[in-house]
Amino acid sequence: MNFREMRAKLIATYGRFVFFPDDPEIPKVISTRAFTHLVIEKENIVVHSLKPLEEQLEEEIKEDYDVIYEPPKLEGTYYISPNAKTRNIQFKWLNGEKILKKALRKPFEEELELIRGFSKSIDVALNRVWDKIEIGMTAETLRSLIDCELIKAGTEEFAYPTIVAIGKHSLKPYPSTEGTVEEGKIVYIDSAPSKNGYPLNFSRVIFTEEREDWINKLERINKIYSRISKLSAGNSCEEADMIIRELGNFPHYSMVPSGGFYQPYAPGNCILEENMLATVVPSIYIPDGVIRVKRNIIVRKSGLEFLV
Repeated sequence: MNFREMRAKLIATYGRFVFFPDDPEIPKVISTRAFTHLVIEKENIVVHSLKPLEEQLEEEIKEDYDVIYEPPKLEGTYYISPNAKTRNIQFKWLNGEKILKKALRKPFEEELELIRGFSKSIDVALNRVWDKIEIGMTAETLRSLIDCELIKAGTEEFAYPTIVAIGKHSLKPYPSTEGTVEEGKIVYIDSAPSKNGYPLNFSRVIFTEEREDWINKLERINKIYSRISKLSAGNSCEEADMIIRELGNFPHYSMVPSGGFYQPYAPGNCILEENMLATVVPSIYIPDGVIRVKRNIIVRKSGLEFLV
């Protein structure tokens, strides 16, 4: 039984569920999108597909699910993903977000291996980007360069459009890609590439001038990362938040779920559990722009494992 089958059976313990092929959660419950309905019930898990998709389905499916080449007869009420398009649904349904929050709290070990491999690919792509950045390059050109390298490294889609905000543009609550790479400017990069249904949300800053106050603030962020690296399974999200906010207050979470999972949030009353995946968001706002280095972490028994 692979991790997708284990998750489907876990979902079944909470209620009857119907997935559609365009749901972002799909790669976590089945290895193909060559179907019309994935029906999860306590008794069985059934893939409903179209006969013309039979060859593709047989090649791609890795799970031991029943396959039927006809529409499902859905009697009673089923849960659906909050991301499902509800306009054409012809059966009684309820929002399944609470179920997914339980079943997608954290990844299985098999999934962590996929996520680690993707993280390494992103690092390779970013190293290529750093070598190509030039003074005078527009933010749009730099964003295209970043996306291109990430796609060559295996990115299949982006959870949101990559942001390249230069200087004061980065201070906006939702920064837009604006400006030109100039000396004396902070270049802020924020992206969420996704592969196999696992988005990794990261950000970096580039200084186009050696300013002592900028470098000091970046070193403060690095020291915060050194301190939180000692946290591990069993620590509270509030403990993590208190350490990160020693940098100063900022108007957003200091830790958010990553990889398409639903825990943890800091500040929040959650407890860090082994294998939880999160993005840490330490931030310092100054008049010249935001200095922020978002990184992804895996919670382990002995401490935090850092990804991109």
